[in-house]
Amino acid sequence: MQLSSTLLLFVQRTMKLFALSLLFALAVIGFFVASSTASMKSPPPEVAADAIIIGDRVVDIAYHLGVLPKAMSVRGSMWPMATQLKTTTQILGCPNCIVQKKDTVPNACKKFGITRLIVEKSDPYCLYVPNVKPENIVPLMEGTGVKVEYVDFSKGLEQAVRQTAALFGREDKADDVLEAYNKTLAAAEQQLPETKIGKKVLIISGTYQASTDKCMLRIEAPGGYSDTFLLDKLGCVNVGDAFKPADGHVQKGHYPVKRTRNGSDLSPLVQAAPDVIVITGDGYSVQKTLAQAMAEHPEYKNVPALANGEVYQLPVYIDSGVLEYPQVLQKWTAALAR
Repeated sequence: MQLSSTLLLFVQRTMKLFALSLLFALAVIGFFVASSTASMKSPPPEVAADAIIIGDRVVDIAYHLGVLPKAMSVRGSMWPMATQLKTTTQILGCPNCIVQKKDTVPNACKKFGITRLIVEKSDPYCLYVPNVKPENIVPLMEGTGVKVEYVDFSKGLEQAVRQTAALFGREDKADDVLEAYNKTLAAAEQQLPETKIGKKVLIISGTYQASTDKCMLRIEAPGGYSDTFLLDKLGCVNVGDAFKPADGHVQKGHYPVKRTRNGSDLSPLVQAAPDVIVITGDGYSVQKTLAQAMAEHPEYKNVPALANGEVYQLPVYIDSGVLEYPQVLQKWTAALAR
């Protein structure tokens, strides 16, 4: 009988210790979950199943308001952020493609049960292809029963943010988004040099083909997005015309670098004599090509940018991620104004 009482007491104590340990473990788990949640800046965007957005800028604003469409039409091959967003929402093609393939958007509306189409109004929408406009999709939606609504950028970014917020029922988020944007833009503009920098800049965009191990390069032509939004503000000059082909042909704002048996022909570097080389796109392909060119052509080492180590990987800006613009301007300023 005494043995049984002792055994019972042992079991009771063990169960009590187990209960206390379990409570402690749950408290620890709760602490880490709470800490993790508290450290998150904002929850991931919610997918709005009732709308399709036509236009990069509206998608960018919607993302910052915490919502994304079920599908979208954006310049996916040009806008770096599209690669991130396509894991959450479907890209139907660029605004030019969806007009060429007339059934794309109407079929997507049927597939997803979409009743609203939100269309960007910007002039220009794309510097490289001026005749492309998101509004060109509207005539193709006649008779589909889909309601077309607009976000008009002609009245400024603030109004576009507020219009987008109203369309998605996110009015309570608009002030925070605008405050963060204005604060960052003011800081970026304060960093701009008081006098023009005057540096000559060559912008090289790279693409790497893993299947062939080839590096394809393009040179951004003067007068494009980098000039308009970045170089002009900094008082720098785009010397990309040194790579301009004989026929003057420009492919979406860029000159393709000639391919040779040994790789890419960078001989115009000597004529361009850039003070700074900016790399966009795939950095490895540009770095590899430059290293190979300098090894084969010692005279390239006298190009100011290469001689002084003024070669920087910087984010490309094509006026799609309008709310990311201040951060891009800050990085370009930091690199070119040193």
